[in-house]
Amino acid sequence: MNVKIKRKSESYKKAPPKSFDELIESLNSICGKTFLELCDMCKVSLPISTVHGKGFAGELIELCLGASAGNASIPDFPNLGLELKTVPVDDNLEPLESMFISYAPLTNMRNLTFEQSSLFAKISRVLFVIIHAPRSESLESRKVLGYFFYSPTKDEMSLIARDFYELMELVKTGQIECITARFGTVIQMRPKCANGKALTDCIGPLGVFIKTRPRGFYMRRKFIKELLKKYWITN
Repeated sequence: MNVKIKRKSESYKKAPPKSFDELIESLNSICGKTFLELCDMCKVSLPISTVHGKGFAGELIELCLGASAGNASIPDFPNLGLELKTVPVDDNLEPLESMFISYAPLTNMRNLTFEQSSLFAKISRVLFVIIHAPRSESLESRKVLGYFFYSPTKDEMSLIARDFYELMELVKTGQIECITARFGTVIQMRPKCANGKALTDCIGPLGVFIKTRPRGFYMRRKFIKELLKKYWITN
């Protein structure tokens, strides 16, 4: 997340849900509400503009639902094993962008398996919350349209695992700078940081550490579009 929620009061704190039924009750209570209404409910301030509000939707929904993992590499609802992701869509219910899933490990990952990775932990069970957020819509008018739960099928998980191993092999062999958004069927790897000045260690082409921008695993917009049609729009 790139924005910090500004609280008007410390009195509001949603307890983490103890069950899926409790979470669904909270989800149903925010469907149809605008960001302005949710901010009033949570006693937080809206960012001054959409430019300053990057990541605000995710943090606001986390606050509304009692997500407790913060920036840890575990699912947002640890006791439910459930990750939370917001999906901004336009007037035609088309996803507006690819979706950040987790940071990609760039060191100490030689023997890392897909099942041990934060990508696997985050993608195994996901709650998608759909936000009506056309580019022209003011932040306060953006609205929660609905939600659905998703777990990859066996075939989908195989595709995701294949993407993971293909990308990580390039990282391990010092080819990180060769990775572009064209790699990966479901998951792609892209730079992930608030600004281009943030750097981290990674193996370079000569087998020694170099400095590079942190990378993240992202779900492709095309795949998100397919999920919306399969699990939400058709319902």
